[in-house]
Amino acid sequence: MENIKKNKVYTGNYFTTFKAILLMLFFTFVCFDFIHGAISGSAAGWVGFPIFFVLFSVLTFSMNYFILTDKKLIAKNPIWFWRMTEIDFSSITSVSIVQPAKSAISLEVKMERSTKLIPASSLRDNTWKELKAHLIKENVVLYDKVGFE
Repeated sequence: MENIKKNKVYTGNYFTTFKAILLMLFFTFVCFDFIHGAISGSAAGWVGFPIFFVLFSVLTFSMNYFILTDKKLIAKNPIWFWRMTEIDFSSITSVSIVQPAKSAISLEVKMERSTKLIPASSLRDNTWKELKAHLIKENVVLYDKVGFE
């Protein structure tokens, strides 16, 4: 495999995705509901915060981005910053760009003994195309099941 001179980051704008806009609208609603409940002395505003946290968790777990180094494929999450997946290129047998039903476009990485599905809901089509071209240039076996050209 050819050495990469610098780490290459493939990321998107998280705040303009459908999930992020939905999350911001719901958070605004919860804040107004909480303020209204606090002013009126009702505890109803407190109910929104656990619901918001669960919704926040579900919607942000798929907002991953990718970093390619000379030896590794790294998947990171900007919100849950401690969640990181590192995969050595030497252990990868193939990579597929897939879109599971009712889910974000994902990178399915097949390794010698396991498979990892890494969703990346914030990546745009152009970013996926660049990532695909970079992986092909690095002689990684790549299957594009979504159809990026």
